[in-house]
Amino acid sequence: MTPNDIILAVRMAPEIKDMDAAHYSDYDILQALNEVAAYLYNTLAEQTSSLLDKRAELQRAGTDDGSLLPDDFLQLVNAYDADGRVMRARAKGQDLTEHTYRIVGSKLYTKSKAVTMDYKPFFVELTVDDLEQEMDLPPFFKTLIKKAVVLLLQAGDQQDTDVLQLISDGVLKLVGNMAYSQIPDAHSWAEVI
Repeated sequence: MTPNDIILAVRMAPEIKDMDAAHYSDYDILQALNEVAAYLYNTLAEQTSSLLDKRAELQRAGTDDGSLLPDDFLQLVNAYDADGRVMRARAKGQDLTEHTYRIVGSKLYTKSKAVTMDYKPFFVELTVDDLEQEMDLPPFFKTLIKKAVVLLLQAGDQQDTDVLQLISDGVLKLVGNMAYSQIPDAHSWAEVI
């Protein structure tokens, strides 16, 4: 799913009917898409969904230099040391070891030579140059994104709460129980006995 796919779907929506771009330019739709995607990323992060989680390998440059966090870093899920063990966070003033870390600004500090981290990204705005690139969102979000962009275009600035509610409800329906889909059902006591 590319931004162009969504722009075309928005233009074809019965509420918009703007295939000749008479009412909305690609720029207008792209700005609405950026706003909707930012809401969507934040909603997924708040609901602890792992759908968009990314993994990055960090290398220390020097002894006291921290490792730069990825440009789209929003929230840390887990950090692993060079041996693959989960690292623990340390507050300012506490000593760091190879198995602990501290995040200050846009850097992660640790004594470990290498760190692998799982993190939640924030949405990096799309530009005209990104229209043909695949989005990180799965294709099953296309309808939700289209509806939210259409609502945002039609309502202007007054209906942001309606868009937020639409996205929140849509995300809950689409991914609400996804994390639990691989967990086998627990047997009731009547089945065990």
